[in-house]
Amino acid sequence: LKEKEENVKHFETALRDLTAKMDKLLSLQECLKTEVNKKENKRDTDMLLEIEAAKAQAQHSAESTKEFKKQLSLSGVKKEYTHEHLEKMAERVTALRNQIDENKERVSQFKSVPPSIPLAKEKIRELKTEIIAIEQEFPELCL
Repeated sequence: LKEKEENVKHFETALRDLTAKMDKLLSLQECLKTEVNKKENKRDTDMLLEIEAAKAQAQHSAESTKEFKKQLSLSGVKKEYTHEHLEKMAERVTALRNQIDENKERVSQFKSVPPSIPLAKEKIRELKTEIIAIEQEFPELCL
């Protein structure tokens, strides 16, 4: 019986120690949760502040651009000098260059054709003379 009482006391002591350790762990866990929440809240707050700063900067840039365009128009700068207009003109120039290249390819087929009718007739006479000379040189080819 005495041995059982000692075992019970031993178990009660061990149980108190484990309960104290468990309470300490629970307390640490709560502290960690609190710290994590603080960090997350700070991160969220920082992100919101960064977003607001970016929005403010974008708004300021838009207003500055609008004001600058207004000043340009008041100073007499023509619309033809704006970036958008210059981009459109560059696209148009590129399209025209492509069209010129296509036309050059088509015209190149006619480089051997003389530029006038009298010159074309002369070229035809020369070619006929050449054909006659070849036929006389090689009569067996002409049947």
